[in-house]
Amino acid sequence: MKKIILIHCFAISFLFSKANDLELQGIIDFDLISGGYSGKAIHLFANNNILDLSNYGIGVANNGNGSHGEEFSFPNISLQAGDHLLLARDTTAIANYLNSCYYTFDYIMLAPIAIDQNGNDAIELYKDSVVIETFGDIYVDGTGTEWEYLDSWAYKDPSATLSFSGGNWYFGEVECTIGSLTTQTSSCVYPFCDASVFVDKQFENKMFLYPNPSSDFIALNYHNKIVSVEIYSIIGEKINNYKFSDRSINIKHLSKGLYFLLCTDNKNIITKNTFIKD
Repeated sequence: MKKIILIHCFAISFLFSKANDLELQGIIDFDLISGGYSGKAIHLFANNNILDLSNYGIGVANNGNGSHGEEFSFPNISLQAGDHLLLARDTTAIANYLNSCYYTFDYIMLAPIAIDQNGNDAIELYKDSVVIETFGDIYVDGTGTEWEYLDSWAYKDPSATLSFSGGNWYFGEVECTIGSLTTQTSSCVYPFCDASVFVDKQFENKMFLYPNPSSDFIALNYHNKIVSVEIYSIIGEKINNYKFSDRSINIKHLSKGLYFLLCTDNKNIITKNTFIKD
């Protein structure tokens, strides 16, 4: 049974985010069996179309010691309004923990060093090197505060009652992910992965890739005929050394890493996915 802590109104004066094209959606500190920093991630949401995501970046303010500045800058790609982006410390570990929910994100990016929050750390979202949104307080160690998310998560939702950082937030219980193999088997399912908050449109024109990660090939599960396929590196470089046939892509010759896959179907609808070559 899912346990959610709804915390009554607690105001911190931070910048409004709904006016921003990109905003923080979720702050994640899952406790995973893989250990270490593998369960760290940041979930972002595009309110409007973004032509160049490289204008944005993330910083983690550890232990109330103030800002460290922008520690991760996004690649030069575009987002569409409504896109969900997951920035993860360890994409393989997060994929295993989120299970099928992992593939409902529009973009997934690897940040192996910069994403190191520990459940008591504030998060800063930058645009053009200026902070436009802050989760928590960069001068406060979040341990024991209303916004602590140790071995858990924080999620922005209009129905929540803890109001700060330009939105309302609610939280999984502190340490609620300890001992769980997937978020679906934990006592605090990550809200984006909870079937009760999904709407049918979330799965319209959704393509699923498997296996992912993969070292040899990726199969494409999609309801329409696929007309064209393009693959891009995490920095936006178009990749050519792969073979596409019917609903399968041979990726044996790709270097290890995270890639973006763009597919066009017979109705001229473009689908976006990410995959990992291991």
